[in-house]
Amino acid sequence: MLTRKGAATRARIVGAAAELIAANGAAQTCLDGIRAATSTSKSQLFHYFPEGKAQLLLAVAHMQADQVLQDQRPLLEKLDSWEAWEEWRRLILDIYTAKIEYCPLTALTSHFPKNDPAIRALISDFFERWQAYLAQGIGLMQARGDLDATADSRRLAMAILAAVQGGVAMGQATGSLQALEVALDVALEHLRTFATPGSQPVPHSRASSS
Repeated sequence: MLTRKGAATRARIVGAAAELIAANGAAQTCLDGIRAATSTSKSQLFHYFPEGKAQLLLAVAHMQADQVLQDQRPLLEKLDSWEAWEEWRRLILDIYTAKIEYCPLTALTSHFPKNDPAIRALISDFFERWQAYLAQGIGLMQARGDLDATADSRRLAMAILAAVQGGVAMGQATGSLQALEVALDVALEHLRTFATPGSQPVPHSRASSS
């Protein structure tokens, strides 16, 4: 168990490593560079990360996964109206406008072997948390009577999340937001098909994508 000071030092090291990785890439980021950026000794660095660079990169990947969800708050926790879903859609497009060609989490996890159990666990947990927030929003809409109560909230949430991830993957390959925008639009249009008769879904505004 780390002391408060120790936790702060560890977080500072992870944060500095994330900045260096974003600037130079995971492969080009070395422990000596991280030590210099954080004014930590070699023994201090290995005190917090005894397994070396791989352990530090994993810690950065965890931080990046948390940041993806943090960037969507508080909207992600309040998807209880059609207006909120539309705001969330615009937020996702805004977030990826700045980094459609480079996703820090993808860049980091690609540094590890595909069968690495730690990375599999990280990615699984990340997607499960994200899907749970989306499913929670759908459940709130059902509780308000805006969505058919028989709709499968987890299945719909997974479809929306898959649309985001597929759109981002295509965007990284093409350098364009168009695939992400189209995938999101289609996923949310499908969600609207479960609207109850008295509910009035908000039509999304289409942004121009190159």
